[in-house]
Amino acid sequence: MTPAGQLASIIELVEKIQLHPQKPADSVMQSYFRNRRYIGSSDRRAIGDNVYGVLRHYLGLKNALTVTSERLLVFAYYLLVQKVTLSELEQLVGHGYGPAPLSENELLFLSELKTYNPFAMPKWLEEAINDVQLIESLHEQAPFDIRINSLKNTRDIVLKELITEGFDATGTPLSPVGIRLGKRQPLNTHNLWKDGTLEVQDEASQIVGLLCDAKPSMQVLDYCAGAGGKSLSMAASMQNKGNLILCDIHPHRLQRAKERLRRAGVTTYQLKDINQDNSWFKRQQNRFDRVLVDAPCTGTGTLRRNPDLKNRLERSDLEELSALQRKILEQAQKFVKPDGRLIYATRLF
Repeated sequence: MTPAGQLASIIELVEKIQLHPQKPADSVMQSYFRNRRYIGSSDRRAIGDNVYGVLRHYLGLKNALTVTSERLLVFAYYLLVQKVTLSELEQLVGHGYGPAPLSENELLFLSELKTYNPFAMPKWLEEAINDVQLIESLHEQAPFDIRINSLKNTRDIVLKELITEGFDATGTPLSPVGIRLGKRQPLNTHNLWKDGTLEVQDEASQIVGLLCDAKPSMQVLDYCAGAGGKSLSMAASMQNKGNLILCDIHPHRLQRAKERLRRAGVTTYQLKDINQDNSWFKRQQNRFDRVLVDAPCTGTGTLRRNPDLKNRLERSDLEELSALQRKILEQAQKFVKPDGRLIYATRLF
């Protein structure tokens, strides 16, 4: 695929993402590539990285333009972030599979870009975070981390194998079961993925699972389990012994967790629908050694991985979620044994 063709796809994808503001960008992107199987893996990676780059710097790019359109946002990203010159940009448009030529107005807008703030975000969110260093770090590209399933293998053995195969791989600095890859890799066809040895999980989530300190023979409740990422980590710590309960209000997420648990070789677990299993929950007070609450939140701590999120959030979302978090925490604490542990986690707030 030519650079001009990549540029056209980047513009098209940014337009599609903006047309569906309530839909996560990665979901829109997956659908786009699924319907265009002729786009090779290296081109997909390049297109995806640039789309996320535009979303990461969206507000700063918008503020730098006199008039805003998705097409102009992408062009401004090339100029301000990728440091492409205007003459080089003109060579990418107007021929082959590239975008249409720049109009006179577009040339004018791009030649008169205003002051650019690469760390711009909505004012209310900036005030809520209130930490310049943290705000700047949230605009960086997230590393690509995987977790080793200790029920299947050890990090040292897997790391050595990946390096031998040519992967740019190192151990994560904090998690003893994590591996950081130098770039995002398609792992779903790898044998270590197929047999459940590998699971994509960022280091922060790995650490939450490890801090639970779930041990063999314990009774463990993952109260907001979702698709089971942290449950998988705790199951490995429990060495497939004891009892692990995954709860959520969304049955489709629990079904996804069930598939992942099976692939990982986890057998000592149960799934509970919070909306459907009321009588069961009433009998579980003071029962569990560990209760994990990975509470629904704004997800602002994941902005490096989901840069479109800050463009979709409203102040009212934070207020609603704060009330929901308090309610969930009050419910979950009832299930902890007197000598047990309640672990509460959110992605910033």
